[in-house]
Amino acid sequence: MPARIVYIQHDCFFLLVGGRTLLFDYPAPNYLPEAAAKVAASRIAGADLTVFASHSHDDHFDPDMAAATATAASRRFVVADDVADLYGDRLPPETVVLEPDDVRQVGDLRVEGLESNDMGLAYRIEADGLSVYFGGDLALWDWPGQSPAAARAVGMSWRRALRRIAGRPVDVAFSNMDPRLPSLSGAPQFVEAVAPRVFVPMHLGGHTRYVDQFAGRLARPGTTLFRYARPGDVFTLSG
Repeated sequence: MPARIVYIQHDCFFLLVGGRTLLFDYPAPNYLPEAAAKVAASRIAGADLTVFASHSHDDHFDPDMAAATATAASRRFVVADDVADLYGDRLPPETVVLEPDDVRQVGDLRVEGLESNDMGLAYRIEADGLSVYFGGDLALWDWPGQSPAAARAVGMSWRRALRRIAGRPVDVAFSNMDPRLPSLSGAPQFVEAVAPRVFVPMHLGGHTRYVDQFAGRLARPGTTLFRYARPGDVFTLSG
């Protein structure tokens, strides 16, 4: 199935597939520069929209998401349980709330919630034969200065997650590549273990130069890297 990926900012992307538009981790206004907001608004207007929120951190979720997506032709929302706990009174009635290991049919999308090692969830989505993984903040958070015990726990949780994700083929994988960490928050390990057809690095805070800077560490035969540079950049995946 042909698909298009559109970069907006940080962990915010659109995926256009089969006449529908998926929007991931649209952030609060203070994390969304004006140029990125304009591109997002143009993609939302008139769309058959499904909005995914991986967790409640402001750089991943706008509490006024209902207003931000009001121009869509139709819309539905999928959020992690921590989003519902904090903002349940602000979520539209057509919101689906997932917990770890939940599997739900959302329109014609099959959506599975995967437990994160940070807040909220990662998602595995099946759409028109396309297998999509969106990691949210599920990553290798091996911050310098961690205690040995904390480092072991983080490493174990990450390897366990990778084994589960790699258990089924992935066409498009969105996963964090945080340049503040020597490990790039596990991005090279992810590409090697999961071997997606397309890898989309995230969590750059708009500093997109790191995509090219670290592209060599993400190179793997059979995997194509989406090397975006500015809001609105598009990657087209052929069928």
